[in-house]
Amino acid sequence: MGAFDFLPRNYWLDKVLLPLGAFAICALIGYLVAKRMRAAADSGRFSEESFVGVLVRSIGNLPLFWGGLVGLDWAVHITDVSDFAEYIASCFLFTVAVWTAATFLQRTICKVLERHMDSSGSQHSTSLLLNLVSAMIYLLGGILVLDAYDVSITPLLTALGVGGMAVALGLKETMENIFAGLHILLTKQIRIGDHIRLEGGAEGQITDITWRFAKIHTVTNNIIIVPNNKLAASIITNYDMGETTGVSVEDVAFAVTVGVAYDSDLDKVERITLEVARDVLARFDPALNTADGASTAPSVRFHTFGDSSIDFNVNLHTTSFRNQYLIRHEFIKALKKRYEEENIQIPFPVRTLQMGPGKSFPQ
Repeated sequence: MGAFDFLPRNYWLDKVLLPLGAFAICALIGYLVAKRMRAAADSGRFSEESFVGVLVRSIGNLPLFWGGLVGLDWAVHITDVSDFAEYIASCFLFTVAVWTAATFLQRTICKVLERHMDSSGSQHSTSLLLNLVSAMIYLLGGILVLDAYDVSITPLLTALGVGGMAVALGLKETMENIFAGLHILLTKQIRIGDHIRLEGGAEGQITDITWRFAKIHTVTNNIIIVPNNKLAASIITNYDMGETTGVSVEDVAFAVTVGVAYDSDLDKVERITLEVARDVLARFDPALNTADGASTAPSVRFHTFGDSSIDFNVNLHTTSFRNQYLIRHEFIKALKKRYEEENIQIPFPVRTLQMGPGKSFPQ
């Protein structure tokens, strides 16, 4: 007599094989759908900028979960289980279904926001905005689950309101940073990717705005952490917000100060300097229009009779704020070399000392 001979003959078919088969079939279908979705996303058939492409990439492995949920629900219904067990299984399946749907919605909305911010000029979306959107979506999903279980959320909301006031008083500075971050994002005076200078002199590129602070990446490859409320209250120079004044953000101007000897031919100096400037800009910023008459063409402006030189500014333009450092570096090297070839002297400071009658330098 076998160990399981006491069981009915159709027990294994009704209680084990059929439920497992139902679950396996649905899970397999979900796996195949998820695999097909990943292949479509990796093949580049749908552009990342298109809405269909966003949906395909947001689904990810969720069809596998959905197939498993359908399989579990099917297995529960074809299995003769108690009403309590069926209720527990239904609650579990509904909770997981809401969670996966919220995950899909969160991925889709966040990707759409990222695409919108990219098209509006920001290079990346901020952690603060994406975290707030994610929290709202999952909070709505939790409320939906509680409502489905006939759990009254009114006392919960009341408790959260009272608790929220206490938390707001205890975390006053944190709340100030959160709302200051939202103010920065909504006004769009500072965006991800903008190069800014703080009133204290520190400058760099905004890389992220979180719920508490902003990250500024300096040209020396350091990270400056600035609380959002301090950033919102600071006097800031934004080098990438030229469109508010009608100036293209792809036109960043800067000046290099040069001095030449008094016996130099200033017309020749101007001509040689402009030739060097155009050559450097053509090599390191080819997208810039340096033709005569263009608003971005280099220019020379003499301005001072110095102690030992005639000083002037070389006004240069570039399409990127950070590109100015490389252009300035290459321009100074090329200009010195060309001046030496053309016998144009960059004088050293000279001082003439007059000694009084009967006085001489000590030996």
